[in-house]
Formats: sequence, C-alpha cells, structure tokens
Amino acid sequence: MYDKTLDSFRAVAEEGSFSKAAERLYITHTGVIKQISSLEERLGVKLFDRTTHGVSLTPAGQTLYSEALPYMKEADKIIRKVRQAQESAPKILRIGSSLLSPCHLFMDLWDEIRDKCPQFSLKIISFEDEKNRRRHIGETFDFIVGVFDDVLKNDPQPFMPVGAYRFCIAVPRSHPLSKKKLLALSDLKHYPLMIMREGTSPVNDRVRKEITDHYPDIPLVDIDPTYTIATFNHAVERDCLLLSLECWDRIHPDIRTIPLKEDYRLPYGIIYSKDPEPDMLEFLETAGKYFKAQS
Repeated sequence: MYDKTLDSFRAVAEEGSFSKAAERLYITHTGVIKQISSLEERLGVKLFDRTTHGVSLTPAGQTLYSEALPYMKEADKIIRKVRQAQESAPKILRIGSSLLSPCHLFMDLWDEIRDKCPQFSLKIISFEDEKNRRRHIGETFDFIVGVFDDVLKNDPQPFMPVGAYRFCIAVPRSHPLSKKKLLALSDLKHYPLMIMREGTSPVNDRVRKEITDHYPDIPLVDIDPTYTIATFNHAVERDCLLLSLECWDRIHPDIRTIPLKEDYRLPYGIIYSKDPEPDMLEFLETAGKYFKAQS
C-alpha cells in the first residue's frame, strides 16, 4: 500500500519549507514535521538539513527523492484510476491556482461548458511557484488557465486558446499618472517602465519596438519574463510603471491597473501537460469542440 508520508517528504523537498509544505498539503505544520521525523526514524537516515533559512535534502534525502518520485507519480495515477473505476464516480480534474494564474479565470469558461462535461468535477490545487509552474502541470495538477506567449518557444507547453487579454499599465497609487482612466504610450514619457527584456515574448517585443521607435524618452527597465508577486512589489517600491495585463487588475492594493490605449493583446486559455491523462484528453476534446463552435 502507498505510504502517504512520502507525500509530505516530496512536498518539503520541493517547497524547501515545512510551513509551505503544510499549506500545499492542507495539514498542520506540526503534522508535516511528525511525518518527516517518522519517515527518518523508520529509514534510519537523516533526510533533511534544517537551518533558519529553511530545509534542504541531505545526500540520502536526494537519493530517496530521485528514486521515489517516479513511483509516487505512478502511484498517484493508479489511485486516481481506482477511485474513478466506478462509472458513477465523477472524473476529477485538478486545476492549479495561484495569484498570477488564479482559477477564477476559469470560472466563466466552466459555466459555459460544464453542461457539456457532466462527468467531470474540479479540484483546486494552490501553488506559489510561478517560475516553475510547468514542472507541476501533469503532476501536482492537470492544467491551469492563464496567459500564454512564446516565452518558452524552445520548449513549448500544450495550450488551448480561449481568448485574449489587453495590455495595461500597472501604476503605483503614489505615481503622478495614477489618476488617469486611460493611458497612451505618449503619456509615459520620462517615466521609467518595467518591461520584459527583449527576445522573450513576440507581443512584448512589438510594444518595445513601438516605444523605442516613437517614444525614446520612455526609460525602459528590463525585468524577468516570468511575472511573480515580487514583480508588482518592485513596481511599488520603485514607484515605477509596469507593463501588465487586465487580468491582474487586483494583484496589489497599492497599484492601479489602467488600460493602454494602444491595442496589444496576449492570448489566454488552458495550459496542460505534454502527456495528459485520458480524462484530461477527454475534457480537452469536449471543451475544444465547444470553443471551436463558438468562434
């Protein structure tokens, strides 16, 4: 029988923190520590080094993680199949949710297609690791609904487009432009603008080119191509403008998201695993037929 303490071991190894592992597993911090201590006692080895900065795998822990991870993934698949073996049982799809890829983006879509997919139900899985979200798709959760561009063009993720979000300008509330209801690029002269560095996004590069060609007085501040909550914190701390999207209008209380007059858009939709489970494939086929009929 599958040992559930391995779930706690994996969560701590990947999160680097007992507290974050507890949040991920929806159990107490003490419960996670007890399970790890029990596992270490049974194996007779130390699996983690504990410091004031978090926890990290020991050589023994790294070996266990490397060897056990494929088994844990396969066990999860088996357990899910067993639970769904009864025809009347719903097929559960796990949707990932984070601050930058919130599951509420999927709610309107789900309202549109749920009658077409009565055999499915949803389970929300929260996560914080925006930079490595692709690693979790197909493992921790089956899919997310979020924005998509060719940032990862050398290793693209399967994607079913649903719509597009307009570009906006995220403006700290203390900024002189924060009272505006609409912003044109011409309004941004002499104000630093945080924008993804060149070569990471075709749409982003088109915005950059328009700025450099026609508005050279706008100072550009290159940032990491993957937005996190830290991106918005930095904008507030520096009192700096940030190229953003309309779906992130409530990310930060000290930021106003103001529509950009120039019409630039970024597609959004369902992002899923390169090797999806049969249930996910069935769902994609049903949803895809609906969206195609509506287009």
